[in-house]
Amino acid sequence: MNMQKLSRSLLSLLFSGLVLLPLAPAQAVTFKAKGSPQKTAGGATRGVCQHLGTSSPQPILTALIPTTEKELTVADYPTVLVKISEPGTQKAELTLWDGEGNGIYQTIVDLTATPGITSFKIPKAAGALAVGQQYKWNLALICDPAERQRDIVLEGRLERVELSSTLNHLLETSSPLEKAKLYAQNGLWYDTVATLADLKRSLPQNSQIGAEWHELLQSVGLTELSQVPVVDCCQQPKN
Repeated sequence: MNMQKLSRSLLSLLFSGLVLLPLAPAQAVTFKAKGSPQKTAGGATRGVCQHLGTSSPQPILTALIPTTEKELTVADYPTVLVKISEPGTQKAELTLWDGEGNGIYQTIVDLTATPGITSFKIPKAAGALAVGQQYKWNLALICDPAERQRDIVLEGRLERVELSSTLNHLLETSSPLEKAKLYAQNGLWYDTVATLADLKRSLPQNSQIGAEWHELLQSVGLTELSQVPVVDCCQQPKN
């Protein structure tokens, strides 16, 4: 009887201990930047279109980039995300510059009338980005083709880094959401936001994806953009 009581007491203590152990929360898509904050989130803009932005306090163009020293990618042809709040123009110009200020690619993009967050993928015609090199990209809304100084211009920077063999192996066996989390944990901004934006665009009603999208943007100071729809607003070159 005493042995039975002892056994029951031990089992009760064991199970009580197991119940009290905290469950590890699932890792969210929270961006962990490399480097130190040096600039304002959202990129830098200049220029003005007289027929745009007069009724809205929000900027016409906002880049989805964090307040970090530099934004990294492992993609040879990365994707840039931009919020266009009032796409009243018909065309935009996407330009890529190398670290020495040389223009290496430029194209005109046809816009639709749908406001929201859209993706601009650097095409193969630009040539693969070199590992360890820094680049600058510009997106200009063309207000008047005859007076290009009136363009609203948004710019950002990026640097391609080497993908480690360990991370590459993990990515090969991961779902898109798991890939976004891995990219975020390793400070790879452009890959993180592009991967999660694809999920948000394809599954706009998915509450988990919506929560992860909000968490990601909140972690880099862009919470106000988390409710902006992710759209296909542009016809880009196929090459």
